Amino acid sequence: MLENSVDALGKIRALALLLAAAALIACGAPEGRPPGDALVRLSDQFTADFALIDQNGQARTDRDFRGKVAIVYFGFATCPDVCPMALGTLSAALAELSERERAQIAPLFITVDPERDTPAALKDYLAFNSSFVGLTGSPEAAEKARASFKVYARRQPLPQSALGYTMDHSSLFYLVDREGRPQLAIHDTRVTPQQLAVLLRQAIKGRLT
Repeated sequence: MLENSVDALGKIRALALLLAAAALIACGAPEGRPPGDALVRLSDQFTADFALIDQNGQARTDRDFRGKVAIVYFGFATCPDVCPMALGTLSAALAELSERERAQIAPLFITVDPERDTPAALKDYLAFNSSFVGLTGSPEAAEKARASFKVYARRQPLPQSALGYTMDHSSLFYLVDREGRPQLAIHDTRVTPQQLAVLLRQAIKGRLT
């Protein structure tokens, strides 16, 4: 019963992601750099170090993405609304870019719920966009990844739900340059897909100033 409930919820989440992305692409928000209060310049205390497993079961580290601009989001596959909207924004932003530009971007989704988000679960969750790389691993490896980005995440019990618990977590995009250095944290609810695309283009050109 629980397994069937979780599987059905996962399908609902995937549909929500597709709908969110479609809505954001169609919204026609104005282009331009995001407002200053949407951006946080990061210090060298943010290191972007991780050693995890992707949705295909392959070991991946931060070094695998050097040479590309990485945009990283921390969330979880059974997230009811925040994560689908954030991933919808990112998917719509990527759709604003040319194929050549997208080839220089690594969109990464790192789970804050590694005990539940297996590689197979992430593969299903991220199936709406083949460019996304989902990352999970042991609780210790996931915690180390969060610590390198200074991400907050905590389990919250849901005694009346078949899921048993949810995850309370910070919701930000992290923009990492080609050398693997985190440059910006971006408030996902304060940026449009078009504005995020502008930042990605600037990062590709090394002009995040």
